[in-house]
Amino acid sequence: MPFFRKKEKNKSWKGRNPKVYSGVPRRDNQEKRGRFSRFLFWVLFLGFLGVCGYMLLFSPFLEIESVGVEGNQDIPAEEIIGKVNETLGGKYFNFLSKRNFFLASRRAISEKLKNDFSRLEISSIEKKFPRAILIRVKERQPEMAWCSAGVCYLADKDGFIYTGANATDEELNKDRFLIAIDDNARPVEVRKTIIDPDFIQYMKQADAILVDDLGLQVDGNYHTPALSSQEVVVRINEGEGWTLKLSRTIPPEETKKIIQTVFDKELDGEKRKLLDYLDLRIRGKVYYKLK
Repeated sequence: MPFFRKKEKNKSWKGRNPKVYSGVPRRDNQEKRGRFSRFLFWVLFLGFLGVCGYMLLFSPFLEIESVGVEGNQDIPAEEIIGKVNETLGGKYFNFLSKRNFFLASRRAISEKLKNDFSRLEISSIEKKFPRAILIRVKERQPEMAWCSAGVCYLADKDGFIYTGANATDEELNKDRFLIAIDDNARPVEVRKTIIDPDFIQYMKQADAILVDDLGLQVDGNYHTPALSSQEVVVRINEGEGWTLKLSRTIPPEETKKIIQTVFDKELDGEKRKLLDYLDLRIRGKVYYKLK
């Protein structure tokens, strides 16, 4: 039986040139556009940084123009401002202005003021955007002159020795200004040596009791062989003059009562004029000597 097979038509696309459409751009065009976008981004970004850098570091709009001072009493503000302007003068590396708001150094200003004004204590240095600085200060007040090896220094209430003192200084010439002399002549370093604040308070209280309460005339100079010894010696200008020896271990009020009792019972009248010394350094004991 014969078999018949139906001949299939030729489905070949040969000879045709069909067009293929796609929504995705070609890869090479996409890469070119990406490179250009990155290049444009970096150009704009670097330009932005350049403008910001100029505004922050070179623009005169951000240079310190005003300097204010608060808290000063005896030192004129003009002198303090003058020292600040000296610090802000010139340039870093001959290129960047020291007056720039962001480059102005608080530390340099503080060191300059401390070195040039020994009495100044810097509380704060505040920058006020965009062109001002406010400096808050305190002035150390001398409580006592501390003398050692023939040289005197001024100490504040905390015992901080902040400067040397001359005989012509106004503080040393004030009535009743306390002067303590270290008989051991220990070395003193300005801004490093600190006198015990309790010693200063004891001296002030003892001086007030001797002069105001007991009516004695002291020669103005108190002596101590050493702070650790707790001893204080002062010369009293009465009669031919006599020496009073005290101890910091005995409170000034207690010392006052002892002196009053000794004066009333043993050293009244003419005896006090013959007194050589009165020693109250040992609690519960009183020693004295007549000339």
